[in-house]
Amino acid sequence: MDQHLLDVAIELFAAYDVPIEQCAAPSESGLLGNETYCMSSIGYVGNGVKGVLILAATRAAAEAWTTAAGGMECDLVDTVGEFSNMLLGRLKGRLLKEGIPISLATPMTVIGDGLRTSIAPGASSWQFFEGPGWHLGTRLDAAFEPGFRREETPAAPAEAGDAILF
Repeated sequence: MDQHLLDVAIELFAAYDVPIEQCAAPSESGLLGNETYCMSSIGYVGNGVKGVLILAATRAAAEAWTTAAGGMECDLVDTVGEFSNMLLGRLKGRLLKEGIPISLATPMTVIGDGLRTSIAPGASSWQFFEGPGWHLGTRLDAAFEPGFRREETPAAPAEAGDAILF
């Protein structure tokens, strides 16, 4: 799941012409440091799996993303919430192809200095990225129930640009 998160993060920002590169944690503790961050979390659940995706971005990061997305006047919280939603949506598409369908909750976003997160049960890992003059962190928590199995016939998700008729 970590590799999927790494790949979809790079793909998402590339789609907005925002170059990012994976980097080391911005502080020695591996956490985000004491500067002002906007952090969004979105829960997900599937058959035998549940967890949360967290995206934490500096103010400079969110401003760069807003500019890349068309320069609209946007609230920092809204920008980070929407990017976290798109990130988990892309991850959902990857997992669906692997036989792990998930449903997503609505993002919850906060802003503050020195934000910290609790340690979740199950697998949890941070990945850090940097862009020109800013950085962000993503964390994916996943808890698998005993006996978890992927679906034998993975579904094919809709791709960006596909027409869906109702």
